[in-house]
Amino acid sequence: MQRILVVDDEPHMLKLMERIITEKTTFHIDCTSTPLEVPDMLARTTYDLIVTDLKMPGMDGMDILHYVNDRDRWEKVIIMTAFGSMEKALEALSSGVFDYITKPFKKEQIIFTINRAMRWQSIKREMLQMSRAFDSEPYERATEVFKREYVRRLLEKHDNDHGAVARKTGLSEEIIARLATDESAETDS
Repeated sequence: MQRILVVDDEPHMLKLMERIITEKTTFHIDCTSTPLEVPDMLARTTYDLIVTDLKMPGMDGMDILHYVNDRDRWEKVIIMTAFGSMEKALEALSSGVFDYITKPFKKEQIIFTINRAMRWQSIKREMLQMSRAFDSEPYERATEVFKREYVRRLLEKHDNDHGAVARKTGLSEEIIARLATDESAETDS
């Protein structure tokens, strides 16, 4: 499941974001009103997206963006601010922020932006997984990596129904179960 971390020192904004994301998406959300907790939270969990306020005491949104970038972390960052200026927006964009949103925003705007960021992360994850198959050697190992990814995606598409995937692919349910769970699986004919 894709995960979002929301950081804002205003508790009412955290509650609003949590309600919007919980009601309008399927993403898991964690929130903190203490930006200095972010490094510890990132040490424990990898998120797909961080949505952060720009101006906060201790560690602001730009600090969080630089923290993520300096450590070459997976997360994308969206910065929200009530103090929107072209200069700050350009600085954030040139520093690699995914998007920069001015408060107050419409619920549809934040959902659209979050969904766009999460689709980006899904595509990036898929590219990395396919890259693993192409980088695998020898050929037998590469085909095994591809088979596991193929089965994983079909199981995801068919709500983990091994029978449905078996009917669609012609593979036995035993092979599907093995490919879905065994990272060191041997090649099947």
